[in-house]
Amino acid sequence: MGLVFLFVGKTKEGFIKEGIGKYLDLLRKNKIEVEVRELKGSAGTSPQKAVEDEGEAILERVLPSDFLVALDERGMLAGSVELAGQLGALFDSGRRVIFAVGGPFGLAEKVKARSGLLLSLSRLTFTHEMARLILLEQVYRSITITRGRTYHY
Repeated sequence: MGLVFLFVGKTKEGFIKEGIGKYLDLLRKNKIEVEVRELKGSAGTSPQKAVEDEGEAILERVLPSDFLVALDERGMLAGSVELAGQLGALFDSGRRVIFAVGGPFGLAEKVKARSGLLLSLSRLTFTHEMARLILLEQVYRSITITRGRTYHY
């Protein structure tokens, strides 16, 4: 199973970088191939143009055989066990799973249209950097749930 996380923009907050590193290490210790790619954000343009340019950068990295999970506030809301069931089936499919987290203005409609799953982390609003950390923790939690590990109680 291969997991790719596409994040628009650099992670600037030190505590978030540390948390992301922690969950990447935990995933790798569990024999999960995982990669994080921070894509250049489109600074200095209108929000609409930035989202479109960032969407192109995301879609350039998605192969036809990949399963794309796009984070969106209007996406599926799920508890951790339900999410683990959804992701577990994807992980078992042998397809590369790509998670896309947009920048401050969100994701382009064409990215959402290409995705096989629109996922919302909460009804609450998080910064795009916090969403990265929460997503990684939930993916790690999903792995532990599907493997019967004791991380999730």
